[in-house]
Amino acid sequence: MKRSLGRLVKDFFVRTVWGNRAYDALLRPLDRYKVEVKPSASFGLDPPLNKLCRVSDSRNALWNKGANDLLFPSESEHFHRKVWEFCQVLYGLRRLQRLCPQAVALGIGCGHEELMYFLATRVKEVCATDLYEKRYLGGESSEDVLIHPEKYAPFHYRQDHLRVMKMDAGELKFKDDTFDFAFCLSSLEHFGGKQSQLKALREMFRVLKPGGVAALTTELILNRLGSSRKGYFRFDELRGHVRESGFVLTEPVDLAIEEEYARAPLALPMEFQRTPHVILRNFNIIYTSVSLFLGKPESAEKSKNAVTGREEELPTRPFCWSARIEILDRMERVKAEESFRLRLSVENTGDATWFKNSSQSHMVRVGACWLDSDGNDLGLDIPHFELPRDVRPGESVEAALLIPPVRKKGSLYLQIDLVKELCFWFREKGSAVKRLPLTSS
Repeated sequence: MKRSLGRLVKDFFVRTVWGNRAYDALLRPLDRYKVEVKPSASFGLDPPLNKLCRVSDSRNALWNKGANDLLFPSESEHFHRKVWEFCQVLYGLRRLQRLCPQAVALGIGCGHEELMYFLATRVKEVCATDLYEKRYLGGESSEDVLIHPEKYAPFHYRQDHLRVMKMDAGELKFKDDTFDFAFCLSSLEHFGGKQSQLKALREMFRVLKPGGVAALTTELILNRLGSSRKGYFRFDELRGHVRESGFVLTEPVDLAIEEEYARAPLALPMEFQRTPHVILRNFNIIYTSVSLFLGKPESAEKSKNAVTGREEELPTRPFCWSARIEILDRMERVKAEESFRLRLSVENTGDATWFKNSSQSHMVRVGACWLDSDGNDLGLDIPHFELPRDVRPGESVEAALLIPPVRKKGSLYLQIDLVKELCFWFREKGSAVKRLPLTSS
């Protein structure tokens, strides 16, 4: 009872004190945006490189190409500022002609971002670095990325062109003037205080070749009442970091946002899943993503400068996630209120390895659900079942399932499928499910 009451109190507090009604009544009259606000339609079709997140950027064909390359949805109703960061970085790297086959790239705070896998299909080498300490939601920094990065790959990539390394952004274990470009997406704000952030930027500057660029995204405070604290920057503070680290901005920063989304920022944590996901409010802080392309001055000796050139176009090849499921135990009836065992043979008929080791996400397991005689999901919770080992394409394994009591009588179906945890069910990718008709009595 205490726990339920505590949850109710917390929910009430978050939705009232943190919610839009309280903000609109108490803080909005005292607040204002410190950036330009104008209608989305007024923005041009050629987005600048250094700018705030805007849905209107997706009207540009080159910008939208990034969404297609990374297999992200491009419709405005599904727009998400994290996807915007990936697409904006690709857009800028293409405009600056950095995606050439001779380039060597450095990723900082990469986790298992889609971008590092895509860049491995375009450049000579990608060195992806992170602390990999299991600290972030959804397994973004899972340690086993170091062991088998292909577990987290969203599509086929050139595995010999990607190196994943455990490394502190403030102490990069590389020689001076090593990389042609670097990328760091929504990580700088997590690097501690000002001195730690500056140290990371200076390290980034040091390891870049003269004429190299660093593509940076982070979270920028937009309103007057937003307090500058860990996780967010004010623009003057961020600009000071850039200047003190030795970088120069490749072009001025466009600090303008779209009126349509500025009018009602998404309130966290309640509206975290809502889209379009552009401008957010964490109580008194209103913020969005900003992209900066930072340059290291060129050397007089052209041979020492970062390489640029034409990109080699290669189509993105998504993985095929497909399984053939065979039920090994013959059964037609089960007793209600009693659990039962079921053995399966599962064959990997796709082209991606299924990893069974536990992590916060991306391992492949067997899942099941109960359906009524009309095929409607009964909503009964059944735990997912681990595979006995990793399963490579063309291989088969046997799995033993302990199905909990159904607690419903009559004609039912037990539907069996595979799931890539926190990613998708195989049926969403076109794989056939197995339905076992059973009578519960």
